[in-house]
Amino acid sequence: MRKVRGVQALVDYLESINCPIGQSTIYGLMRTDSIPFNRPAPRVLLFDLDDIDSWLGGELNEH
Repeated sequence: MRKVRGVQALVDYLESINCPIGQSTIYGLMRTDSIPFNRPAPRVLLFDLDDIDSWLGGELNEH
């Protein structure tokens, strides 16, 4: 599993694959549970890049 910690790391990854999505958009997607993420602690956000790739491809409907 490929994981990144934090929204900025996810933004950087998305830019690297030519799919720029801003931080505010990602936070909005998180509020509506529209993007796969884990919050193992109150101030820690983890994103599994394999899940993100599937989500971008339209394969995931829920996280």
